[in-house]
Amino acid sequence: MKKVKDYMSSPVLTVDENTSLQEVAKILMERGFGSVMVAVNGEPKGIFTDRDALKALAMGLGPNDPVRLAATMGNLITVDEDVDVFTAAEIMAKNKIRHLPVKNKEGQIIGMFSITDLPKALVL
Repeated sequence: MKKVKDYMSSPVLTVDENTSLQEVAKILMERGFGSVMVAVNGEPKGIFTDRDALKALAMGLGPNDPVRLAATMGNLITVDEDVDVFTAAEIMAKNKIRHLPVKNKEGQIIGMFSITDLPKALVL
């Protein structure tokens, strides 16, 4: 069985909820990532994706506004590291998400399984 831990990106980038949208966009571009975790008091509580950057513009937010205003905060959908890639794909499709944080057995986020990881995982 192919597991998400074998195809996820790691480590996960994390920014504070008050980091400016411009700084987060710069981090995403420099690292070539499609998402970052958003932390509140050091705890991952949300996710900000490249698509959220477009949402921020559409909402009229500026480069100095905090990332939390455009990020998906609370009710974070995650998956355990040993979940098979097909189950992860079903979760992503059902929830209409493209990035799925991966947790280890201790409940810590250790990676990100994204829509771009699926083709690698589906090659027989």
